[in-house]
Amino acid sequence: MKDFAIFWGCTIPARFPFLEKSTRMVLEGFDLPYRDLDGFTCCPEKSLVNNVDHGLWVLTAARNIALLDKAQVDLVSPCTGCASNLATVNSELHMNHKDKERVNNILKEVGLEFKGKSKLRHLVPFFHDEVGIPKIKNKIVKPLSGMRVAIHYGCHMIRPSHALKNDDPLDPRKFDNLIKAMGAESVQYMTKMLCCGQGLDRVDQHENALHFARLKLKELKAMNVDAMALCCPSCYLQFDNNQFLMEKEGEKFGIPILYFTELMGLAMGYKPEELGIDSHRIDANGFMEKWERLNRELTKTEEITRAMEAGFGIAQP
Repeated sequence: MKDFAIFWGCTIPARFPFLEKSTRMVLEGFDLPYRDLDGFTCCPEKSLVNNVDHGLWVLTAARNIALLDKAQVDLVSPCTGCASNLATVNSELHMNHKDKERVNNILKEVGLEFKGKSKLRHLVPFFHDEVGIPKIKNKIVKPLSGMRVAIHYGCHMIRPSHALKNDDPLDPRKFDNLIKAMGAESVQYMTKMLCCGQGLDRVDQHENALHFARLKLKELKAMNVDAMALCCPSCYLQFDNNQFLMEKEGEKFGIPILYFTELMGLAMGYKPEELGIDSHRIDANGFMEKWERLNRELTKTEEITRAMEAGFGIAQP
């Protein structure tokens, strides 16, 4: 596997360092050839920078990609927004040679050139396509068997589809496949593909942002899921932090929010406190207690099965 740089973006290091920790632990647990690349800036964020100055948005993203070109490494990001923004600009510049020339005339002043030859991927499709389901299953020591997990893909995981090419934009499956590989059930629900609404908070529409989150949380509470799994720090901000704010006002949902790498880390045998799950706003203790109980029952069943097979002289595979 080719070396790749991790693009953390702004939100994870600044607000949720425990998400960075769980990602590093999982990458190192799989012995993947990742590195931190000096010089990255904000991706930049689309809804703010792009709406103010499209040229600056393109130039900033192109500079980040040019750093990859110079280092001759690919990129993997645990932030769907970063992956989407960088891939969008990469696609745009490959189709518009005039803009590409303009960008490179500016970048040469700092010794960089946009070529756009590096792969730009989000963590979820990277694990699905590059690491692969068989290798993931081999790393599972404490499966999530019996746990009912609702996936939230988020908008930027799969759109714009022409630039990302991550998954089917209308019926994505890769995140579901990863959750199933860990042993959990991926619960299907009506609002699965609904936007989290967090972008509305950025334009001073907090109540509308809460409305989007509330729609999904109400459905998941009625379905009695054990947790929501997601893979975007903005979506995490919406469903963990804003759910906490709603609960302070009297709305009770109690839906634990777990990042993809946190779930993977748990299934790999890391402890919740090692992964930083105790830093969440929404308590995940109920999820942990059920999961631990099911694992004890699974272990006991396997021990009885092995004893019975040994008694009847059945050879182990």
